[in-house]
Amino acid sequence: MNQPDPQDLLLTARDAVLRQLLPALPAHLHYEARMVASALLIARREAAQGAACADIERQAMAGLLQGQASLEQARSELAQHIRQGAYDQAGEPRARLMAALRTINRAQLSITNPKVLAHD
Repeated sequence: MNQPDPQDLLLTARDAVLRQLLPALPAHLHYEARMVASALLIARREAAQGAACADIERQAMAGLLQGQASLEQARSELAQHIRQGAYDQAGEPRARLMAALRTINRAQLSITNPKVLAHD
């Protein structure tokens, strides 16, 4: 027996919400139904791109912190550096931080709100 593809299941569920459930719901619940449909689409993109997004963040952090650590450790280390003022002064370290954060943010936006990237 074939296992259904999780991404296809999420797309099918979203389609059911929009095509079958939304028209049957009272008007005051349409907004909530659209939010559910949007969340299903985000979940689908997360399933498809989540691992790649985490890899992008991991690589950006490794380049910034000059080391290999788990993503959670790298986030903690970066937060500590920021709190200690390591990037307060203009210059190359701050420019590298901003470039890494932009890279990470763009990868995350490709999942949560790809329309924003179209306006770039």
